[in-house]
Amino acid sequence: MRLPERRESLLDPSGRTVPTVADTLANTPTTSARRTTTRDLLLLGALTLVLRIPAFLASAHLSFDDGVFGASAVAMRNGGVPFRDVFSSQGPAFLPLVWLGDLIGFRSDSGPRVLAVASGIALVALVYLAALEISDRSRARLVAVLVAVSGSVLGVTGSLAADGPAMVFATAAFYLALRYRRAPSTGLAVGIGVTIGLAIMVKALVLPVALPIGLVLLARRRWTEAALAVGAAVVVGLVLATAFGFADVWDQSVVYHLDAPGSSSPADNASKLISTFFTRDIVLVAAAVVTAGAAAIRAWSGDKGHDVEGPVADDLRPRVPTMLWIWLIGMVLLLISEHPMWRPHVSEITPPIALLIAYYRPPWKAAALAALLTVPLHLAYALDFFAPDGYQGDEAALVAELEALPDGAVAISDEPGQVWRAGLRTPPRLVDASVLLVDSGRLTAEDLAEAAAGPEVCALVVWSGRFGGMDTLPSLLDDLGFEVTQTYGEDDDQVLYLKPSCSPS
Repeated sequence: MRLPERRESLLDPSGRTVPTVADTLANTPTTSARRTTTRDLLLLGALTLVLRIPAFLASAHLSFDDGVFGASAVAMRNGGVPFRDVFSSQGPAFLPLVWLGDLIGFRSDSGPRVLAVASGIALVALVYLAALEISDRSRARLVAVLVAVSGSVLGVTGSLAADGPAMVFATAAFYLALRYRRAPSTGLAVGIGVTIGLAIMVKALVLPVALPIGLVLLARRRWTEAALAVGAAVVVGLVLATAFGFADVWDQSVVYHLDAPGSSSPADNASKLISTFFTRDIVLVAAAVVTAGAAAIRAWSGDKGHDVEGPVADDLRPRVPTMLWIWLIGMVLLLISEHPMWRPHVSEITPPIALLIAYYRPPWKAAALAALLTVPLHLAYALDFFAPDGYQGDEAALVAELEALPDGAVAISDEPGQVWRAGLRTPPRLVDASVLLVDSGRLTAEDLAEAAAGPEVCALVVWSGRFGGMDTLPSLLDDLGFEVTQTYGEDDDQVLYLKPSCSPS
């Protein structure tokens, strides 16, 4: 298939048209370009994997979410069904993916993190492939590496979080939309619908990516294919929601978030977004600044030598930068209006920023200098991911106590990762002990006592204010035969309760 004249092209300073990689792959019958792409993908995948091995093997839980979803995986190993048995604050596609990753990981101690690492590898590959559609190969490699080493991305694709797979499906949908824009087909339209449906069903936060994708479908005016894309997304959502019970899915993954107490200031969220991005992604920020500066200078001087698209045929609209800016601005607006906004969510803006860098093509010397100046700062932040610590001090002592419990023992903690990393399981409804559950009244001292009454429950840990603020909990546990075995912290406010009469099966 030959592309129409004046498609996305690079113009060198002399005005000669230089085809993008997408043009080359579409028009070159040889396999050399594809072999180069395959080699690049293998090298990028290896880099991404190596950077995440320490986090994958970490003996401690690396974040609250890492612990919650690790405990969720253990609950599913023991027959728990998402939403019906295992509480899930994410979309209905997420915990099945965790289950699958855990299965691929042979249900080992770190098995649940297979999904995280696989998401990192897939995300880097998809950013690279999308960049090939809009830029040259060297810039595609550059932005793929930037995503691979991104601190924000490491935080959600080394430790377990829903943001990783959500970004994978969102970026896959955008990549397919770029291909559809260039060469539409029914298969691509259905693929777009399936991937965007899965993205939203993992984490609805990625919804803004649907805006530029919708523009592509509308611009092509192939209404049957547009309807198929929408229909595929709807079918994916309905199948997943009804599989686990629509009422439970709606309550836990939607209403739960809407009912979060308190309020968030857009100004505070914007400040958190900026501070997070500048600390976790300083190399990416530097590359973006260099790119923006170079683009501004070229525009000011009237230099068209780096105009990626040039005049665009009507069948290739919307323009690529329009698509990317809509995606990025939509994500930023959603993040600053979100309640509450958690720092891991900032990772969601990384793919569109990386692709904007690829599109506007930073000059290599300036990009290299920016990297040289910022890599040391990035390493200082990311060291915890490259060499994560195990449990230390009181927490190490606590986990040792949990590990000494009888085989089959069940434990409850307001840091569920402690139970997971001790090799124990948590009651399925209590795998998530977030502050939102407690503050909204969905998780009370009475709920904890009811679960702790089970004969297999041998321990309950109060490690934070989530359980520590429940004034009636100590007396309820005393009535069930629990005893204060150890206290930790300067104020002895961290407590390990054991039930000597427990009888795990």
